[in-house]
Amino acid sequence: MTEKKSVSAVSKLAHEIKNPLTAIIGFTQVMSDHSRKNVTLQQMRNWAEIVHESALSLSSICDRVLEEDNASADIVRIEDVDFHEFGKNIVAQFQEEAKNKGVSLDLKISDNFPILRTDPVLLTQMLNNMISNALKFTPRGGSVKVNGEVDLQSNALILVVQDTGKGIPSDVLMALRRGEQVTTSSDSTKYKGWGIGMKVITENAQKLECDFELYCPKDKGTVALLKFPMSKS
Repeated sequence: MTEKKSVSAVSKLAHEIKNPLTAIIGFTQVMSDHSRKNVTLQQMRNWAEIVHESALSLSSICDRVLEEDNASADIVRIEDVDFHEFGKNIVAQFQEEAKNKGVSLDLKISDNFPILRTDPVLLTQMLNNMISNALKFTPRGGSVKVNGEVDLQSNALILVVQDTGKGIPSDVLMALRRGEQVTTSSDSTKYKGWGIGMKVITENAQKLECDFELYCPKDKGTVALLKFPMSKS
C-alpha cells in the first residue's frame, strides 16, 4: 500500500525520537554494565559525551517538530555547519547499535570539505534516517559507510550513506522515488516499511533545496545521498 501525503506531526515526532533514544539507551547500558572490565575514565567520558549529544539532538528534534506544528508552517534555520565535527557526532551515536548488529560503521570526510550552510536540525533528521535504514537492512558482517565528498565537476557537496545489504525491492524503490509513503514490507526482512523515514528525508531535502537520491547498484546494497549546491555552502 502506498500513499502520497505529508507526515503528521505526531507520526513524525514518534518516528524521529527513536534514533537519539536508541543511542541514549545503548550507551547508558554500556556505562552501567558491571561486567565490563578495565573501563578507563576517558572511555566513560566519551560515552557520556555521546549520550549528551544524543540528548541535545533529541531536544532539538522535539522542539522543531512541535514548533512547526504550532506554527502550521515549515521552519528552516540556515547556519554554518562544520561537517567534520557534525558527521563525527552523528556517526558516534550509531556505533553501539552497529556493534551489536555486527556491522562496521565508518565515516570518511574529504579534507577539503568546506563549511556547509544548512539547517542542522533538518540535516540531523535526514542523516539519522539514512544511517538507521542502512544499519537496519545490513546483515551481520556487512558494512555501512558515511562519506562527505566534494564534487568539483558538478559543483556540489555530497553526503553519502552506502550499505552492503540486500537493497530495496524495485517496486518499493520506484514508489519511494515518486514520493509515496510505503507501508508494505519485504518478504526478505522482518522490518516493515521504508515510508516515514524516507518521507522525512524527501520533505527536508525540499525545504533545504538539496537533492536526495536513492538507488541500488546490482548486488551492492543501497546508496542514499544528499547533494548540496556548492554555492550554498
